[in-house]
Amino acid sequence: MSRVVHLPAVGCRHYLSGRCDYEEILNPGYHGEYRCEVLLSLQELYDSFLTQADAFGLDESSASGIWEKRFRDMCREDTGCQGHEPGGMNQFPGCAHCLGDVCLLRLPECAGRCRNYTPKKRG
Repeated sequence: MSRVVHLPAVGCRHYLSGRCDYEEILNPGYHGEYRCEVLLSLQELYDSFLTQADAFGLDESSASGIWEKRFRDMCREDTGCQGHEPGGMNQFPGCAHCLGDVCLLRLPECAGRCRNYTPKKRG
């Protein structure tokens, strides 16, 4: 039996570096597995920090100063992500695969033109 081969979907608005963001566009944030692991761990650290700051009764200015120092220190360290590729240096974590809070490498691979194919807008 022959196998159907889909046409390439490079012209699709959901095509991003060989990945498909259709599901993420349809329901932003629904698929937790698409989130950047560096940003997720940072959120956990921040939540833990807020709990500690609250337990010690720190005021907002003291807590924000401590967090800023911790954050600067964390930015100097390795992200710990195997897929991290320097790029997009205008925002944390400075990764070429990070699109907002979504990691492009975690999106499903594009299988070619499918029923969700939508041509990119011209101009």
